[in-house]
Amino acid sequence: MAEAIFKEPIREMHGSYTKDGTIFRRKTYRDSNGNVKGVGVKEAYTIVNPRDWKKNPATGKELEHQLLFRQASAETKRILLAAKPEATPTAEELATLRYWESRFNAQMKKGEPEAPIDPKTKKHKIYIRFDAFIRTCLLRQLKAQTN
Repeated sequence: MAEAIFKEPIREMHGSYTKDGTIFRRKTYRDSNGNVKGVGVKEAYTIVNPRDWKKNPATGKELEHQLLFRQASAETKRILLAAKPEATPTAEELATLRYWESRFNAQMKKGEPEAPIDPKTKKHKIYIRFDAFIRTCLLRQLKAQTN
């Protein structure tokens, strides 16, 4: 992916403006209240050879990773349901949510030792999104269990 640099008066573009054209995007990271915590770089990319999943399905390690990711995503969703305003979580669910919140807030100051190294900073990655943090931690745990 390339970083897009726009000239005035264009500040941002999103999506593709022609069929099979270049796609522009910029990720915005928000907290649970909807406040912007950070923004990603302006990206531009073109999908050159899209994969036909019916002709070339995932197999082996790729399929294993997809299944583990699915499992981690489902568990993350279950954990985050306790944070919804309309939810009536059990004491155990609240304890689990508080555990992940404290761990997330701690890694905002200093990345966890298990987190991968960020190539830009050469330090352990710090996750801005709460759901992504939980999912990656769970995924690392699941991968360690299968190895």
